[in-house]
Amino acid sequence: MTYSISQVARKTNLTPYTLRYYDQEGILSTHRTEGGVRYFTEEDLEQLGMVCCLKSTGMTVKEIKKYFDLCREGDETLERRMEIFTTHRQHILDAIAALQKNLCRIEEKIAWYQSCMDAPSPPESISRHPGK
Repeated sequence: MTYSISQVARKTNLTPYTLRYYDQEGILSTHRTEGGVRYFTEEDLEQLGMVCCLKSTGMTVKEIKKYFDLCREGDETLERRMEIFTTHRQHILDAIAALQKNLCRIEEKIAWYQSCMDAPSPPESISRHPGK
């Protein structure tokens, strides 16, 4: 089955502009009809799914292009592709750890405010300690 750019845009929540950009950058290898109209295959949608995964987890377009260039080079690049993913995984894990730390601080603040609101008479110092 094939899809037009507008169908792919609807399926992926990406704009046609973004899809064209990925094509121009060499991330996607779209196909064209004899009339020059872009179309996408199921395989293209799978590839686009990986692009979205990598992009949403902080990988740059340049790094994504490098990964797909290596894929096109063949099996001799498997080790380099693995390195890209293991490095990216570590970046994601570091980001998750930082978010978890910040979430804990926010949870503590919510608990502190809740305890102040539950107290018969809230301490006067609440408004003076926004960072507490």
